[in-house]
Amino acid sequence: MRIHLINPRNRVWSPNVWVPLGLLYVAAALEQEGHYVEIIDLNAERLKDIDIRRRVESADVVGITGMVTEFAEVIRLVDMVKNANDSARVVVGGPLATTFHRELLEASKADFVVVGEGERTAVNLISAIGQSGGFSDIKGIAYRNSDKIIVAEAMEPISDLDDIPFPARHLINMDRLTQNHFRNFGLKIKGFGDIRSTNLVSSRGCPYSCTFCFKDMWGTKWRARSAKNIIEEMDLLYNEYGINGFVFNDDTFVLDRRRVFELCSLIKGKGLDVIWYCNGRANLMQEDLLKAMYDAGCRGIAYGIESGNQQILDSMKKSITLDQVRDAVRWTKEAGIHVSGYFMIGMLDETKETIRDTIAFAKELKLDFYGFSITTPLLGTELYNIAEERGLIQRENTLFKEWSFEVNTNLTRDCTDDDLVSFKNELFREFHLKKFGRFYIVNPTLLRGMTKVLLSLRSKEEAAEVFRKIKGIIRSYWHKA
Repeated sequence: MRIHLINPRNRVWSPNVWVPLGLLYVAAALEQEGHYVEIIDLNAERLKDIDIRRRVESADVVGITGMVTEFAEVIRLVDMVKNANDSARVVVGGPLATTFHRELLEASKADFVVVGEGERTAVNLISAIGQSGGFSDIKGIAYRNSDKIIVAEAMEPISDLDDIPFPARHLINMDRLTQNHFRNFGLKIKGFGDIRSTNLVSSRGCPYSCTFCFKDMWGTKWRARSAKNIIEEMDLLYNEYGINGFVFNDDTFVLDRRRVFELCSLIKGKGLDVIWYCNGRANLMQEDLLKAMYDAGCRGIAYGIESGNQQILDSMKKSITLDQVRDAVRWTKEAGIHVSGYFMIGMLDETKETIRDTIAFAKELKLDFYGFSITTPLLGTELYNIAEERGLIQRENTLFKEWSFEVNTNLTRDCTDDDLVSFKNELFREFHLKKFGRFYIVNPTLLRGMTKVLLSLRSKEEAAEVFRKIKGIIRSYWHKA
């Protein structure tokens, strides 16, 4: 069958682009079954609507992925595909579909929704479509049957991730999606030469219980690719695409110390002249592990620190202490590794005082890069359920806006929405603009990227979004908390 997979355009104001790994994993599984697959990545290609319609005219099946903040755009793409090719079956997948499968089927002309991990479900669904068979026995989908929405039994998670074929990167133009992502973290690599980096995933799932974290996609059981399987993919990317920088997108990359040590040994044994970046966890880091990671090319680690108040950390079930954060940051710096830290303000029951604790703690840590967001409870999380029970949020307000500068719902005890925006602006001014402002303004690569963004704007709405973001950044200079 002819299958076209669409990656919606997200964050039109950002010049950063990443390989859509979720789609490419599904594409690889479908190609393994003999299907023809084409990828339409709207972040890399910036196609106009007329071009999208032409591309899908010959498709038997069109799959569309999406994040939870892309509901309206996914609905628009579904309807566009159906208008261009009424005979095509349209399937929606990804985190958005996993969370809002009923809403998507009610609000659009989509035929099916894939709920959760997609590789095996997509293969089974496409097989049934091709044979014009029934769908009642297929796990992991939702669909309409007359006027009813049928939600099938969940598909079991893939237990051995080594069995999954590598993402079908040959279906995309890797040059368009390869850049020096390390620069975007404020990380300067001296004496390494030109960096061509890309993203990859080495594990799925997370055993921790953070109340704000959405786990319906990958589940709570941590499943990892072997070190041998990971190094095979890195070696392929290094030799076939000239990739020498890797960004691991795993939530819990360092959960298995032995696997990390083995991977570091294999990188050195292969003689790969590469650098890499990953997410760490403060309670899992040790000095010997960090030294081994640095020796194998690790040059950046990001920590989800979230709060500088222990009571708030405990309330969100983060399972870390402030002292563990201090130790992890110190050890990481001593190992020579660039340290990023990400924080949330406006958590459930937060106060102005606890937010000030977070600001003070962030300053104390002296991180190399900071990220701050306003807490947003996502449907499917424990935080969302608590907020809904307390009457702090209504289901119709679930389709949230992007939360870099906006308050979607207020969970605090004594902060108004304006207070939270003021705190966010203060944080952005103090930790980003003052430290990195010149870097962003005079960086030729980023300026070229933003120029491409401006030239590729497709509508007044997209232009308004970009200029709203710019306005928010400028306002951060003067908006005091």
